[in-house]
Amino acid sequence: MSERIRKRVLLFFGIAFIWSWSLWLPKVLLNFGIVCSDIWLSLSDFAVFGPLVAAIIITYIGLGKNHLRLLLIKGIRTDFRTIWLIPAIFLMPLFALLSFLFVIPIEGLYILKNALPWQLLISFTLEIFLLGGPLGEEYGWRGFALERLESKLNALISSLILGVVVAFWQLPLYFIQGTIQQYISIIPNTFIIILSSIIYTWLYNNTDKSVLITMILHLSTGVGSACFPYWASKVGSWIFCGCIFIFAIIILRIYGIKNLKSE
Repeated sequence: MSERIRKRVLLFFGIAFIWSWSLWLPKVLLNFGIVCSDIWLSLSDFAVFGPLVAAIIITYIGLGKNHLRLLLIKGIRTDFRTIWLIPAIFLMPLFALLSFLFVIPIEGLYILKNALPWQLLISFTLEIFLLGGPLGEEYGWRGFALERLESKLNALISSLILGVVVAFWQLPLYFIQGTIQQYISIIPNTFIIILSSIIYTWLYNNTDKSVLITMILHLSTGVGSACFPYWASKVGSWIFCGCIFIFAIIILRIYGIKNLKSE
């Protein structure tokens, strides 16, 4: 990786972490009984936009307005083959459903109480898109960082590096009341994040670097996990992780580690 690209990627990660962690901090402190100002607490909802903010800053300052425009266009491009919408929309909810069905006989029907009521589906989906990660994260993780990692590394290594970074970036969420991470076992969820990064790269590369497709995958993952709360059980989290692992092995076998893309 060239020195210039390496510095830009590291600076991107630095800005993303500083933005997000500083805005999550008051809610983390609140979890330990330390009360911060109401204004600081209210800003915590914008912590998820750290990767987006970092991508915009680095792209605009380092590359200019035209490159920033090209980055933002990636989130609205629909000129990829529509068949890629199938895994983007249905793959993760399917894994969540399978994991949930396996867990019910083990844990009992009580875990149904964690499922999202269908009446809230539309509002929850909108909330997840705006504040749950798809919009705030994918421009940065995939649109900025992944593309630069892949310019010097193969798709598998790039995916794993990015997956580790994203898993580390999410650490404060495990200490914030009301987040899904508060109820998930950190070890299986870390593997889930790292392994699912391979699937994100697979979709991103096969849609000519569409951030929109990764936002759809991110959104469907959140909605699917809410509808089929496998995460209410540690067993369910490991089953979900296993589903992703098996699928990742399959696509690596079919598409290869170099670019995870059909030639």
